[in-house]
Amino acid sequence: MNALSYLFRFVYRIRWWLIVAPVAVAYLAYRLTANLPREYEVSTTLYTGVVSGSGIGAEEGRQDWNSINNVMDNIVNVITAQSTLKHLSMRLYVQHMIHGDPERDNNYITAANYRAVRGITPPDVMALIDESSEERTLANLYAYEQASPKNFIYGLFNWHHRHYSYEALSRIAVRRVGSSDMLEVSYTADDPGIAYHTLVLLNEEFVKQYQQLRFGETDDVIRYFEEELARIGRELRLAEDSLTSYNIQKKVINYDEQTKHIAALNRDFELTYEGILLDYNSAKELSQSLETRMDEHVKQLRNNALFIEKLRTISDLTAKIAAREPFQSDSLAGTPPGLDALYRQRQEAEADFDRFVRTVGEQQYTKEGISSFAYVEQWLNEILRLEKAKAQLAVMEKRREKLDNQYLYFSPVGSTIKRKEREINFSEQSYLSVLNNLNAARLRQKSIQMTTATPKTITPPTFPLASAPTRRKLIVAGAFLGALAFVFGYFLLLELLDRTLRGKFRTERITGGKVLGATPADRRFRYRAYNQACQDIAVRFVGNAVSDYFRSGSPNIVNLLSTGPNEGKSLLAERLASYWRAEGLTVKVVQAGKSFPVAGKVYLFAGSLMQLIGYEGEDVVLVEYPDLAQHSVPAPLLREARVNLMVAHARHVWKDTDQLLYDKAKEQAGDAPVLFCLTGAQCEAVEIFTGLLPPYNRLRKWSYRLSQMGLSAEG
Repeated sequence: MNALSYLFRFVYRIRWWLIVAPVAVAYLAYRLTANLPREYEVSTTLYTGVVSGSGIGAEEGRQDWNSINNVMDNIVNVITAQSTLKHLSMRLYVQHMIHGDPERDNNYITAANYRAVRGITPPDVMALIDESSEERTLANLYAYEQASPKNFIYGLFNWHHRHYSYEALSRIAVRRVGSSDMLEVSYTADDPGIAYHTLVLLNEEFVKQYQQLRFGETDDVIRYFEEELARIGRELRLAEDSLTSYNIQKKVINYDEQTKHIAALNRDFELTYEGILLDYNSAKELSQSLETRMDEHVKQLRNNALFIEKLRTISDLTAKIAAREPFQSDSLAGTPPGLDALYRQRQEAEADFDRFVRTVGEQQYTKEGISSFAYVEQWLNEILRLEKAKAQLAVMEKRREKLDNQYLYFSPVGSTIKRKEREINFSEQSYLSVLNNLNAARLRQKSIQMTTATPKTITPPTFPLASAPTRRKLIVAGAFLGALAFVFGYFLLLELLDRTLRGKFRTERITGGKVLGATPADRRFRYRAYNQACQDIAVRFVGNAVSDYFRSGSPNIVNLLSTGPNEGKSLLAERLASYWRAEGLTVKVVQAGKSFPVAGKVYLFAGSLMQLIGYEGEDVVLVEYPDLAQHSVPAPLLREARVNLMVAHARHVWKDTDQLLYDKAKEQAGDAPVLFCLTGAQCEAVEIFTGLLPPYNRLRKWSYRLSQMGLSAEG
């Protein structure tokens, strides 16, 4: 409770500082904010479709809130990204330079702001403004921009311009509406047109930047797969066309079937060749055996020109027939044309040859006496079979050469075709793989489009017709509260650190002693007429407080002490003596150093004041000692006193040496009390002891009651 009371009195003491200083600062803030610029606030609402968007696939029904929050954070970051704001700044500047009017305000920019921005624009930049096209102007400015502090376009965004800089545009506020798909974007500027068109252009730039970031990677992947698909498709067509041209060039319809057919022909050829060779060998052996049994006359037939001619005719016909006869019989193909005629011709030639031989050897016998006709006929058959076999072997050799050529022809063709087919197969697999990846990328793109729809403007920006309420009241209130806090903190800091005694509570807190009373300082202006009355009341209180320690039957000694000079001991002694005398007491005032010496053996070893001065039956003896910093007081003199008053000026600082001297005096005094009496104190400090001091008007009574925390007191 003492701390609360002390705090209240502290506030009451600095009440005028707490009132006047904050009011003055608030008034100054009020005057300085008279021309505070107006601000116009514009807002818009965007729909993102992140939460309510639907996807493609098995995970369509599940929502990952971490991913959703991540996407929403990305959207917010795209809106406030430096690249987005850079494009917005450039478009906003171009729009103002084209549509601004220095004479009157319009929906794009006020005339004052247009004149300001035009005034700082260099002539070479003005030459780039194409009033017929914003896009061409924008392209010109981007081409002109360089990362240099001397480049105006580069500095326009990176300096501190209040409309086009990153610092200004970064004040765009983006807030998610609850946990929905909505984003609320707001912006405040000192120009209604700038505030409105900033958000209009921001919506366009944001959608462009977001689509580029959100779908850019997928679009690049799709574009890559499309290009790869087209390239592999061209390679596949070229490979197929190359295989087709090669087949046409090599006359290959079906390589596998053709090679199977050649293998079958070779197999039939080998079988036929073996059969013919067998016939040839057997016919040759048998004809030679028969020739040994025939006579010379018959053997001479071999040298007969007609015989040789007819035999050659049969051999030629046999060779022709062998050349036309196929290896494999085909019921559907039928007999080759002309083969039947050759058969008939050969039969006729064989019949003619047979008649010729019969005519020559019909009457001949062998040397054993056996008719040679039987041998001639058998020999003739073997000769015919041998010639037939010779002719067929000749034909078969040609056919072997043809088959060998076909093997030599089709062997490299087969490897080339296989290689081309492998290339085609590899291209087909690559084509299908790229096609699958392309379809997956397109599916991913559609899924992203469904789960994250293109942001749409739900509530478009509205052109502000009235400015938002200014912060003038807030500034004035803040200035008042700030000044109040500063003053209170300043004086509180002084109160905690300042070692000026000032009043009862501070003196007791600093010194650790007890304050008996206080006398006021003289007031110089308004209430100076009441100085004597206030002094009398204060001295009466101090005298009454000291008299409580008096006893009858012996002189009551009151020692007036101080730790330093000019503390007011003499004045206090004079006024106390006057008060007690007025009360009918006999008072003797003694000044040490004048009434008795304060140096020498007698003073230092004095056991009582009686040894230094004589008494004449006085009731009170007031002894004023020099300051303790110059002369010490013997302990017996302190102990025999009824009260030792430590007189201290309220406006003097209590030093560490003062504390040491006070502690020493208190220790020497023993049981005799050592009490403080403040001099030159403020009236508020004195009224703690005396109560309300004059004058007693209504205002002072109310303020005194308030200082005493009489909040609900009456009268």
